[in-house]
Amino acid sequence: MQTVMQQRLTTVASAQPRATNKARAAVVARAEDSRRAVLGGLVLGGLAAISAPAANAVDIIDDRKAKAKGFDIIYEARDLDLPQGERDGLYQARGDIELTKKRIAESKGRIEGKLAGDIEKKYWTEARQELRRQVGTLSFDINTLAAQLPKADRKAAEQLKKAFRTEVDALDFAIRKKNQESATKELADMQSALASVLSKVGY
Repeated sequence: MQTVMQQRLTTVASAQPRATNKARAAVVARAEDSRRAVLGGLVLGGLAAISAPAANAVDIIDDRKAKAKGFDIIYEARDLDLPQGERDGLYQARGDIELTKKRIAESKGRIEGKLAGDIEKKYWTEARQELRRQVGTLSFDINTLAAQLPKADRKAAEQLKKAFRTEVDALDFAIRKKNQESATKELADMQSALASVLSKVGY
């Protein structure tokens, strides 16, 4: 009986070192695999960095001239500390007289070309829209030029402007009535009134 117990203890004792050795071998193997994976990642990362194209150079652009002409006016529109006229761009538009005269020249050209052509072709909706667009711009620009006049001349300019608006209303009515003959006549009268007021304000 004692001999059997001794054999069993000997067997268990001899099995424990073998199990421990296997566990150590597994840990060593996993550590080796992890080290290889890390080294492999470092190598691949280095190769990718070497093969990546160089970053493009940064272009520096001087926008001071563009900003001086109102390029960033959208930010001024959001600035509540500025006057409303500056936020709306009215001060900037009135500040350049040469630009004002260019807008007047463009409006005159569109009246003589686009508006007259629409009346000739009886495009009544287009004619009415074109008339109102150009009159809105002209009123603003005529006021800008009139503000540069001596006080004594402003009243005469205002009277001529009222006469111009009367002719505009007559032309608008003829267009709404789709009367080509009347619209053609009123267009000529409006252009004559426009020439008078522009002459007075120094265009």
